[in-house]
Amino acid sequence: MKSVLAMVAAVTAAVAFGQSGEVQAQRQARSVHLQHQGYADPAKVFYLEATADRFWPGSYLCLLGFDGGYAGVQELVDGRHIAIFSVWEPSNSFDFKAHPDAVHEEKRTKVLYGGEGVEVSRFGGEGTGGRSMTLWPWKLGQPIPIAVSCAPDGPFRTAYTCWLWDEAKADWFRMATFSTLVGGDQATLRGPYSFLEDFHRNVKSKAGVRTARFSRLWAWDGQKWGASTQARFTADANILTTIDAGPSADGFWLATGGDTRNVTVPLWGTIRPGGVPDASAERRGKLIKAIQAAQSAQS
Repeated sequence: MKSVLAMVAAVTAAVAFGQSGEVQAQRQARSVHLQHQGYADPAKVFYLEATADRFWPGSYLCLLGFDGGYAGVQELVDGRHIAIFSVWEPSNSFDFKAHPDAVHEEKRTKVLYGGEGVEVSRFGGEGTGGRSMTLWPWKLGQPIPIAVSCAPDGPFRTAYTCWLWDEAKADWFRMATFSTLVGGDQATLRGPYSFLEDFHRNVKSKAGVRTARFSRLWAWDGQKWGASTQARFTADANILTTIDAGPSADGFWLATGGDTRNVTVPLWGTIRPGGVPDASAERRGKLIKAIQAAQSAQS
């Protein structure tokens, strides 16, 4: 059986980064984002749930991006579902020629932990850093709870961990932990975002409609949880206008591709979530216990 890393390489091998918006529009659906705002800061844990309602092979749903990394799920072109968690080392994420072997050993992102069945490697081509992937049984129409936590790793590094909710076990799965050169007062979670992306980029893929719903972002400051109050709707340089976004019952939604039209919230506009009560308190409580248990085991 092919490894997860090999399968993803097959999806991305033909992708050319750094293209103009006009060239992107010929090949792929536009990437759309939510910039989460009004959350508890400084944060040690980010938690969010997302539901992919309509998808297309080769699509990527980033649930939790942050300054320094991102975590989400993808559907490969062969239909398999995976989870991905990556952390950059200090580098230019828009350096599309960056090679991971060119980074000095002491400056590299270090692997502190990899869960059962998780493949870990280094990446380049969009900056450099550490990447982890695993097959993960997420499903269309069902919420995907995910979290990222951080903790100091000595005076000059921060350890970032991705957590996936295992519905079958009703508990959290620790996917991977990476340590990178971010320390001091920067050892917190900042700049949270989510996005929906056409990762296949083979011209035909832009005809597929992709839609996803996102809960409000929850942030843990070490003592209590606080939810985001709004999100800003943004997009990449692709010039296609087949995008849209708006409020959902307890958060937000994004759409891109196919015959989508921007009729709900204008690009660069602010979205406020609906008022349906949140139902994630129990999972968030278990999350904090799982994080504390992992930290105690390491100390």
